[in-house]
Amino acid sequence: MKFLRLIGIALLFCSCQTTVKEDLQPQNPSTVNESQADIDSVKNLIEQSFQEIWSDLDTARIRAYHTDDFILLEQGLVWNNDSIARYLIGEHKRMEEGQYQRLNRFEYIRSVQRQNTIWVAYKNYGTWIKGPDTLRTAQWLESAIAIRENDQWKLQQLHSTRMEK
Repeated sequence: MKFLRLIGIALLFCSCQTTVKEDLQPQNPSTVNESQADIDSVKNLIEQSFQEIWSDLDTARIRAYHTDDFILLEQGLVWNNDSIARYLIGEHKRMEEGQYQRLNRFEYIRSVQRQNTIWVAYKNYGTWIKGPDTLRTAQWLESAIAIRENDQWKLQQLHSTRMEK
């Protein structure tokens, strides 16, 4: 009798365990291709936004790449489209006086898509040059959240942490 009770308790315990089954169904190839195309679009969006906003210092391009509620979290600061535009105006003056330019390079770590949202983690490398001379370099570990807005991908949030070289 004790043995049957013990088996009953063991069966009850085993039946209460949560089982997670991995979906072993092959994904629809067109869905995989669409997802990769969306991720590639967002990576391109990141690269173009850094070129046109942070290198070319074009304040008019902010709204083309960012949502209206965009925020950038960087080293304890919270930036929005307006504060970025103000920064770019000042940086444009410094860049003209110093005759330098900024180059960007990206190394992607991971990308995840959930419906109309894509999250991307990457390393961002900035190099400031004047003619053949490198003035300075910087590296950041960053993540971006992009959302599809009216059939167009836009950046809603960037998070940036400076890295030691």
